[in-house]
Amino acid sequence: MKLYLRIIAIALGVIIALNIVVSLINSYQIGEMFLYLLLAIAICGIVSVIVTITTRVLPDKVFNPYRRFKVYPKENRLYTKLKVKKWKDKIPELGKLGGFAKNHINEPNNPQYIFRFLTETCIAETLHFYSIILSGLVFLFIPNQYLFTISIPVFIINGTLHLLPVLLQRYIRPKFIKIYQHLIEKEEQEELSTEIC
Repeated sequence: MKLYLRIIAIALGVIIALNIVVSLINSYQIGEMFLYLLLAIAICGIVSVIVTITTRVLPDKVFNPYRRFKVYPKENRLYTKLKVKKWKDKIPELGKLGGFAKNHINEPNNPQYIFRFLTETCIAETLHFYSIILSGLVFLFIPNQYLFTISIPVFIINGTLHLLPVLLQRYIRPKFIKIYQHLIEKEEQEELSTEIC
């Protein structure tokens, strides 16, 4: 969480400084600039909340990890090159707000729990992905004179902060699919051996 807060603080500082310089050069109203900056931030925040609520009310079957959320081997190589394993623990885990925390595996030998974990990775991926897309609404509500000083920077920062969790979900999902499949196979073998006895 500290990493995210630092990124946000530094990014806002740079955006504010950039806008002050541009306001002085082009004689824009600094107060107006701050209002539009706050509006852009509010749009991104409201979009994230709406997307999260909407995603949470959808049935779990929409988020089946074996259907739309397949991770391909080439992707795994990309995530290795991006060193996701090194920075994954720095990404805030807010799943507990939705009722399922993914920062700790409570029941590693329970296939139902692991499948729920997989479903939650799909939910998280979906809500972060659509939060990126819909934060493009800043381009509709912020005047064009602030395109390069507010709209694009806020969109890029917001997009980056949402893209990192998407990459993380896609990085960890194949590992948990293997764990889940192993647990299911183990369960089936135990059932078979019980039937034979």
